Amino acid sequence: MTEEDALIEEIRSLLEGAGLKLVELRLGRSRGSASARATIYAPGGTGTDECAKAHRLMLPILEGYFGKEPGIEVMSPGIDRALRNAGEWRVFAGRRVKALLKADADEGGNWIHGRIEEAGDEGVVLATDTGKRSLRFDELAKARLDSTREGD
Repeated sequence: MTEEDALIEEIRSLLEGAGLKLVELRLGRSRGSASARATIYAPGGTGTDECAKAHRLMLPILEGYFGKEPGIEVMSPGIDRALRNAGEWRVFAGRRVKALLKADADEGGNWIHGRIEEAGDEGVVLATDTGKRSLRFDELAKARLDSTREGD
């Protein structure tokens, strides 16, 4: 595990203890300045209070990592975030999503709508209107949160 990976895991654990989930963390250095860009998620809603809380919690750890105070940007994932990896599927377990299979992508495709029931390293199980559907990540062309069906 690299130093950066260990830092991300430390921050992930700290945020989880505060009821927040780390979706993504990007770290950067440029011309003597340091920056961190974090996307967080709170199951009850991710607003300015949650982002401010995450900022306060991360600041001391990031100062130690960079050796100075970095510029930190904290944001919510957005209502229709594209899901990029297995970790993001796990973060959003219980949420509504829509997914497009690679086999259907060329023809405009039929989106599969469902609620994430389980997500592992290789795939996901969605509860759809027609029953449970298991999908492997390698067969998906794209997927995103589906805010239009969140109340279903």
